[in-house]
Amino acid sequence: MNQVMQTSESRPYDGVRIVDLTRELGSYAARLFADLGAEVIRIEPPEGRADRQAPPTLAGVDPASGGIPYAFLNANKKSIVVDLKSAGGAEIFRDLVASAQVVIYEPGEDSEAELAEILAVPGQRVVTAVSYFGLTGPYSHFVGCDLVAQALGGIAFLSGEPGKPPLKLAGSQSIFVASLYAAAGTAIALWHSEDTGASHVLDVSAQEAIAHSLQNAVQVYDLEGRVMSRGGEGVRDATESSFSCKDGYVFLAAPLSLPASWGGVLAWMKDEGFDGLARLASPDWQDRPKRATAAMKQEFRALFERFIGQKTKAELGAEALKRKIIMAPVSRIADLQTDPQLVFRRYFQKVAIPGLGRDVLFPGAPYRLSEPVWRIDRPAPRLGQDDDAVLGTTSARQARQ
Repeated sequence: MNQVMQTSESRPYDGVRIVDLTRELGSYAARLFADLGAEVIRIEPPEGRADRQAPPTLAGVDPASGGIPYAFLNANKKSIVVDLKSAGGAEIFRDLVASAQVVIYEPGEDSEAELAEILAVPGQRVVTAVSYFGLTGPYSHFVGCDLVAQALGGIAFLSGEPGKPPLKLAGSQSIFVASLYAAAGTAIALWHSEDTGASHVLDVSAQEAIAHSLQNAVQVYDLEGRVMSRGGEGVRDATESSFSCKDGYVFLAAPLSLPASWGGVLAWMKDEGFDGLARLASPDWQDRPKRATAAMKQEFRALFERFIGQKTKAELGAEALKRKIIMAPVSRIADLQTDPQLVFRRYFQKVAIPGLGRDVLFPGAPYRLSEPVWRIDRPAPRLGQDDDAVLGTTSARQARQ
């Protein structure tokens, strides 16, 4: 480990305490600060927060220690148990908020009372509320989920194939997008707070965050008065899709507007003596409107999948690079650990998971900074793991509850 990483002053958020009151939304925002040195403290009820049980679980680990989403979203954080329903617990909560520069929370059923309780604590700090629909407005009390946020935020309308139903993006994207906006806003507000002494309340809506991520749909409507739909800005060419090969799928884009890619496909077929080349070289395939019809799409798929059917993704990727064809393997999750680019950049990190007895590969930094200030210092905490470190001795903590 080099001297830069050992010097605590080099980490951007050293000395910043963040109280993490999230369950789902905003959890990743708090993790982003923890990765850069902030002390992020999860306050949990005696039974633990529900997010610990989010599936899937990690084989060989006590489910009470948390599943895979919990392990990822809460690395570098601390956990303390506080019974907020008791008088002593309420006092501890106020003391922790008073000691924090940032509070990130996910509003519950009574968001107004929760926010009022946090704001009643004297002191200068940034309070960031991350919810599905914001703290105000006609939807503010609606129960949300990732599917609902993607639908009402508009991204589901743009996802999927033309003429087919909307498609939810995988991986709980609204949750992560909301956290990214929350983290960026919190970082700016914290800088301003430290510079001027002002406090801030940030209201982050997952629906609004998704609506800011609609590719160029907003600009297209603003400039052209046209609502984009599934399939992109125009009619999709027969070559623009995913195609089945020997060990999975590849995505190809070789429309007439990309002559090098289309020409590369035809030259490749010629070099291998593919018997379908004559059909693809016919005048029909120089007609752009025809290439967008369902019949031509079906015909091209049959021909191209026959051509690549016995080739692997790796073979196809290498050939595409050599021939300047716009084509890439469609990676599965299992493929990522051996992806040459990610391996070269040492993206995955080894993290020891308590109770497992071995290290597991963890996703690494989502960015590269000029200095190596990002790191995973500790795995996600066990329930109440940091009670004594944060609250003092066990006896003192119990006396205050």
